[in-house]
Amino acid sequence: MIDDYLLIIRIKRGDTDAWEILVDKYYDKIYAYCFRRFFGNKELAEDLTQDIFLKVIQSLPTYRFRGKFYNYLYTIAVNHCNSYAKKKQLEQTEIIENTLIDKTETIEKLLINQVDSQLIQTALDKLPILQKEAIILRFYQDLKVKEIAKITGVGVATAQSRIHQGLKKLASYLNEEEFRND
Repeated sequence: MIDDYLLIIRIKRGDTDAWEILVDKYYDKIYAYCFRRFFGNKELAEDLTQDIFLKVIQSLPTYRFRGKFYNYLYTIAVNHCNSYAKKKQLEQTEIIENTLIDKTETIEKLLINQVDSQLIQTALDKLPILQKEAIILRFYQDLKVKEIAKITGVGVATAQSRIHQGLKKLASYLNEEEFRND
């Protein structure tokens, strides 16, 4: 098998055959990493793998031979997948947040417009502290989920989950109280 160092020297000189050899050598490994990283999504793994090799070919002119090329390649792969995941998470968080707000609009109105604030406070006090904190920040302080995550020192998904679970419990508590008062 041809040494990576020699392949990269040839690629830097414009040898397209050397590029094909290098891609063939590592394509399956990078594809397998992307495939496992994104839960077996074949199309996404193929797209990410192609993007990663595109980044590699673009960065090869400035590549310095420090350490193994394999490590360099994997660093690009990990960083690219992390960037993709972060971008997707932000997009999904915005979709989830908008959907959740639509679904919980009546609860939000109840939180803001409820005449019997003692009932709401009692229900809020029943929530676990982290969920209570997230709901107060979201609906009383009108913060976005990303801001709540930053303030509380957790990931966006965790903040979103705390709000979602808290709203479900809050709705359940308020429904119980409503039935008791009827």
